[in-house]
Amino acid sequence: MNQMLAAAPLVEGRDHFLRCADEIGRRLCRDALRHGDNINWLRTEPEQRENLPQLLVRPVGADLYQGTAGIMLFLALLHQRTGDRLVARTLDQALAAATKSAGTGAGGFYTGDAGIGALFISLGLLQGREGLVEMGLARLGQAVRLHKPAALDLLGGAAGLIPLLLTLARHHDRPDFQDHALTLGATLLAAGQSGPDGLCWPSGTEGPAPSGFAHGGAGMVPALASLHLASGETHWAEALTEVLRYQRAQFNGPMGNWPDYRDAAGTPSPQPSFGASWCHGAAGIGRSRLWLLAAGAQDPVLGEELEAALRVVAMAISQPAASAPADFSYCHGLAGMADLLLDAGLWLGRPELTALAAAAGYRGIERHAVPRIPWPCGLHGVGELPGLMTGLAGIGHFYLRLHDPLTTGSLLLPDPYLGTRNNTSGMKS
Repeated sequence: MNQMLAAAPLVEGRDHFLRCADEIGRRLCRDALRHGDNINWLRTEPEQRENLPQLLVRPVGADLYQGTAGIMLFLALLHQRTGDRLVARTLDQALAAATKSAGTGAGGFYTGDAGIGALFISLGLLQGREGLVEMGLARLGQAVRLHKPAALDLLGGAAGLIPLLLTLARHHDRPDFQDHALTLGATLLAAGQSGPDGLCWPSGTEGPAPSGFAHGGAGMVPALASLHLASGETHWAEALTEVLRYQRAQFNGPMGNWPDYRDAAGTPSPQPSFGASWCHGAAGIGRSRLWLLAAGAQDPVLGEELEAALRVVAMAISQPAASAPADFSYCHGLAGMADLLLDAGLWLGRPELTALAAAAGYRGIERHAVPRIPWPCGLHGVGELPGLMTGLAGIGHFYLRLHDPLTTGSLLLPDPYLGTRNNTSGMKS
């Protein structure tokens, strides 16, 4: 895919995007809480106590999704482009604290120790520190051995670990990682439910199994395809075919989208909604189809499904201000939607898609950066959040992508190099 991107048109006006990312990064540095050798950030979250809603302020965790690892990743990529000393000092302090910390107790990619290990690998390659790479490989291996994921999904479970492990097995001569991936793949298949419409993973609630990327069947697609590519065993390809067959049976032709059987609060609902987000909607499902096409899949329906997802996402981010998405985050906001348009536009050679992604970026600058109005983040009613998938670090990373999408990869797929793949001269091919 990277060779095809090399000749792709770039987004215009890129300096504006870097300035926006820089402002977000410096603000994260200023907002950090420092005490001795320790550093952390605060996040606000709602909680019910004695039937009364309250807002609680807590330190963030250590994970990629909304913790210090995700913030550090953004700061590292920002420093590569600006050389800002405040960013460098903050990153160094956070990294020193992270390397001394104990594990999170979870093994997933976005929400567990595997993602922290991937961060160490990425930073080690960016900074030419082999010891940090080795620390990351050890952390990731320990996460898989000791914290076998109870979850199956891409966000925090087996489906997110499999592509990660197979990439590292290939690039770092770790056959044990491939063995772990095959074991996790067998776990996935054992938990799947085969029916007349194909293979799916029920959520444990009433209603059809979810099709989305973060927690549903689309998130199994990169795992199963990676297992087939790595092993050559046909049963992985057969399982992938069945997953796609189930999702195609769920597709709603009149709506041109896949249903999400949850209401606005995320609770099960008999009445489906049809969203555009990365986590549960068309942007994530489109991401899975783009991944397959870039990997060389020949199924002609994949192109049609990608086009359906792109139409949904383009419509969502082109809405007028009054009906625009309620947040700008990666997970379920505008940045995660526009990220798909950016990559699809580059890969397909369609500048109208990259222009839509850029327009979303300019709109964010006009509405939030210039007037210094808080960015709408992924948890409504609590103000700005610092983290990667729901807050400012992810919004800043989106602007780094708009500034230079060829050397800042997407974070919306499990990847041990965390969007730095094109920057890493030390990575084995």
